[in-house]
Amino acid sequence: MSTPEKVRPVGWGHAVLKVRSLERSERFYTGEIGFRVVGRRTGMCFLSLGKQHHDLALYEAGPRAQMPGAGNLGVVHLAFAMESEGALREFYTALKGKAQILGAVDHVVSRSFYITDPDGYIIEFYANAPLEEWFDIPNPFERDRPYNPGDNVFEEE
Repeated sequence: MSTPEKVRPVGWGHAVLKVRSLERSERFYTGEIGFRVVGRRTGMCFLSLGKQHHDLALYEAGPRAQMPGAGNLGVVHLAFAMESEGALREFYTALKGKAQILGAVDHVVSRSFYITDPDGYIIEFYANAPLEEWFDIPNPFERDRPYNPGDNVFEEE
């Protein structure tokens, strides 16, 4: 007799961020990142990237709301997938001067860059690395490598 497969979640649904100013955060996530407003309720805004009812909700906590300090529990960052490394590089170029870019890294399994939003949340944008680049590495999460998404590797020299 076979054992039934364990029931488990099928994927990530959405995140809700507490923000100081709903208007400012909505402007950032729609204008700079590319979300679309799909709904509202008092003190909240629901945003989508187009493939589900909402990917992100913003909840206005007020202008005096504080981020958790170092040593406190909380979310380290949110990560958004890009279609390809080319799209990642193009998006990096588009955000330069519009968002505070914290840095970039090659995580072996993906290439990423990080920004902060108007409230100080860290947002990662990443493109998966081709499986053949890392599938035979025993622990590809063990170390990172330098990465510069501003270098156009596709240009001929």
